[in-house]
Amino acid sequence: MNATHPTAVVPWLGRTALLAGLVLTLAVDGHAQGRGRRGPRPDGAGDGAPPPAAAKPAEAPAAKPKHHVAIVGGDVHLGTGQRLTGATVLIADDKIEAVGHNLAVPEGATVLDAKGKVVSPGFVCVLGNGMGAGRGTPFADGVNPFDPEIKQGLAAGITAFLAGSTGSSAMPSGSNAVVKLAWGDAKGMVLKEDAVLGLAAELSLGDREKLAETVQKARDYLKALEEFPKQKAADPNAKEPAMPPGTDKVIAVLRGQAMLWVQLGGGGMGMFGGGRRGAARSDDVDAIRQALATARLFGRGVVLQKPVSAWLLPDEIAATGSMVYLSPRDRRPADPQNPDRTGSNLASAAILAKAGVPVAVTCPVGMFGGAGVGTGGILGQDLNTPHVDAAYAVRGGLDGRKALRTITLDAARLLGVDSRIGSLEAGKDADVLILDGDPLHYATFVTIALVNGKVVYDKAAEPLYRHITR
Repeated sequence: MNATHPTAVVPWLGRTALLAGLVLTLAVDGHAQGRGRRGPRPDGAGDGAPPPAAAKPAEAPAAKPKHHVAIVGGDVHLGTGQRLTGATVLIADDKIEAVGHNLAVPEGATVLDAKGKVVSPGFVCVLGNGMGAGRGTPFADGVNPFDPEIKQGLAAGITAFLAGSTGSSAMPSGSNAVVKLAWGDAKGMVLKEDAVLGLAAELSLGDREKLAETVQKARDYLKALEEFPKQKAADPNAKEPAMPPGTDKVIAVLRGQAMLWVQLGGGGMGMFGGGRRGAARSDDVDAIRQALATARLFGRGVVLQKPVSAWLLPDEIAATGSMVYLSPRDRRPADPQNPDRTGSNLASAAILAKAGVPVAVTCPVGMFGGAGVGTGGILGQDLNTPHVDAAYAVRGGLDGRKALRTITLDAARLLGVDSRIGSLEAGKDADVLILDGDPLHYATFVTIALVNGKVVYDKAAEPLYRHITR
């Protein structure tokens, strides 16, 4: 008989139950060890947990809504010589967004009604003093945005000018800045520091050779700097070329970072005058040609400072890409022995413009100084009449629209800031005037002036001229 004994079954069942319990304990403990001592697996596998959600990319901060100003319905002089009747100038924050007809005015925009009025770029003075500008460098640290002269300048249409001085020695030099009449806004006043460098036209042979040598050193350095990345790629130990001593200002001119103004006579531009009235010669043809030789040396146009005889050499000046600033009110008597080829000419601006030479105008030097527009000029206070010399250019035959350029776009070109100011074009700084008549008429008043897109002068709210109505 092969029947199993009941007592033999019990021990076997006990051993089986014990073994099963041990396996279960090890399985549970092992899983717990995976969570406790080793930590959870990065992807959560094996523990039934869903994978962690991917981090959301940081959202870019919402763009600040632009504040729009729309000047509507005016006779808009662009400053380029073009004019649009009944047009709109649309400003977004501190820049011009668009100029034209049938422009959509954004909701919430500030609307300035210019119907029956003239809209123009702000006037740019190539020479000026006061009006909140400091007398030391950096100019940004010395400006006074609450100088009362700023309001006086704005009332006359001035929105920017060159303050400081340029040199007139054998090497480029100067300390100056293009200053804006941004009333109440110190940060918005200085457009560009050291915009202009000055140089004498008439140099000794030794000085001219030294200048040519310095220019060549500067050119060699710029060429080596351009080739340096290739050298560095070929030789990781290659060192960047060092700037030759004394070439920094020449390099600034070659790079187009500063305009080179050439002084044709004695005395450089300064805030207190440039010499005695009548001291200029009646014939400076030779000095002009030496200045043009400097332009060819640098390979870029220069700015001729108040040339007397430029009307005799317009094509030569144009061929070098050079520019001119002058005062049509300056009078220099002709040499009696050669009256047709010497002396000043009221038609100088018209003759130069016809040849394609950009021309800017400024006031004459006063009896007691005053190299630029300020409170001590030849009319007593040229700060009140910055447009007079442009009007004199019209009397000399210059077209009225081109005459406006002499105190807007072409003036900005002479300062090297025409990409920012001088005309009403999209992308440029919103320096805009609303006037009650022709910009060059003696009876015209500025009714509203904006600088950097902000209204900084309102004739009706200021005591200067609000009592004068027509």
